[in-house]
Amino acid sequence: MTELGTYTHDLLISGDKGPKTVDVLVSSGDLSRGSVLGRIKQSTPTTGTADGGNTGDGTVTAVTGGPDTKPGTYTIECKVAITNGGTFELTDPNGAFVGTVVIDAGAGGTGVFKSSQLNFTVTDGSTDFAVGDKFTVAVTDGVPDTGTADGGNTGDGTVTEVEGRQDLKKGTYEVECTEAVTNGGVFKVTDPDDVIIQTGITIPTTGGGNIVFENDQITAKITDGSTDFAAGDKFTIAVTIGAREVVLLDKTATDGSSRPYAVLADDSDASSAAVKAVAYLEGQFNIRALIFASGTDVEDAREEMRDLGMLINPSVNN
Repeated sequence: MTELGTYTHDLLISGDKGPKTVDVLVSSGDLSRGSVLGRIKQSTPTTGTADGGNTGDGTVTAVTGGPDTKPGTYTIECKVAITNGGTFELTDPNGAFVGTVVIDAGAGGTGVFKSSQLNFTVTDGSTDFAVGDKFTVAVTDGVPDTGTADGGNTGDGTVTEVEGRQDLKKGTYEVECTEAVTNGGVFKVTDPDDVIIQTGITIPTTGGGNIVFENDQITAKITDGSTDFAAGDKFTIAVTIGAREVVLLDKTATDGSSRPYAVLADDSDASSAAVKAVAYLEGQFNIRALIFASGTDVEDAREEMRDLGMLINPSVNN
């Protein structure tokens, strides 16, 4: 993140609040300077996964997220079974009740569920649903908060507080113990292209038993557990979005990008592939120069933009 020392007033920049910039990755679209950007944070599958023990052979399809989608596993479970229908309950990744949807009796019937967290259609099949039949929808963070321990690890320590950095890549990172140390360990990090990007990450044997590593792609904290790490113990971090990956703000977006993040500083064409760009995290902007997706306007974002330091003025202050 950098702060501009000087800037030129134009139809976008308005007022005396100096803009603060950040590097972003524009995911798609041919966007102009002044485009208000939302940040992609989550990936939601388009179909629910049927439990292996289901009696009914119906489906859950047309799955999308909403502005309040949480990372983790949602469960859609049949609570009342009827011929050619049923009542289903949705619970969030914390087990909290979200709502119910009913398939009215009738062969091939459907029930459509909508909420701020998850939307889907459940469809009756040729074999009726039974009470307890369920589907899961696993919503993943573009960058997970924690690393996944390999099943063969000796140590029971953890990798947590994962965050992407400017050059983050899509794919799987690996954090591996290269040297075992009592109450500690030495680690390396390999990126999705199988390139070693950091070595010699050493957990101190005193002072808390953890170490935070950081490089241009990723940062995380490695913590020693009650059983020491062994050489070859490893963690994987599966990344499905780029660093600060953004799109044009659309209030109907279901991937986290329905909320404002920044304002694009320069024209950027990502029609054929994602491109790196610069955006304003803070500043004062002329309302007439801001651009939103069709169906979204400044009133959908004004308050959140203000809270983030993006102030909207009614006209250019020359």
